[in-house]
Amino acid sequence: MAKDDEDGRSSSTVVRGLRSTVGRESTTFGFSILVTVSFGMLQATQGTPDAGTIFLFATGAVLSFTLLEAVLSRGFRRPMPQHRSNVLALGTSLNIVSVLGGLAATWLAGTLLSHPAVWALAPFLAGVVYLLLESLETALGERVLAAAGDEDADAVEP
Repeated sequence: MAKDDEDGRSSSTVVRGLRSTVGRESTTFGFSILVTVSFGMLQATQGTPDAGTIFLFATGAVLSFTLLEAVLSRGFRRPMPQHRSNVLALGTSLNIVSVLGGLAATWLAGTLLSHPAVWALAPFLAGVVYLLLESLETALGERVLAAAGDEDADAVEP
């Protein structure tokens, strides 16, 4: 059986799979929740969209990630380093902050604007707010682990 804990203990295949999936996918999971509740928020503030408006919504949601990836990777030419899984686990365990922050951005846009473009703008803003807050949460996770004596808390993998 594989040794996957720092203390050399073994865990079951299911536990290892769960730890790997949760650790790797928590940002994606939080964003999925955000997109779902943002759609509901816009429907509450703007009414039921038609098919074309739903495409606007999808475009706005995707563009937040696309544009930030383009900027942070310097035009997709540089790797995007990743924190170690324990830093990500601690940071992304605070996902409620980033999800609610993104939802608040959707609510604000949906309340202040009543134009079809809000269906693209609101999920874009929600995504940007989510990613910025998620980054702060990860930075907090790094600082907490460093303060607890983890000398590798600031290590990233290319």
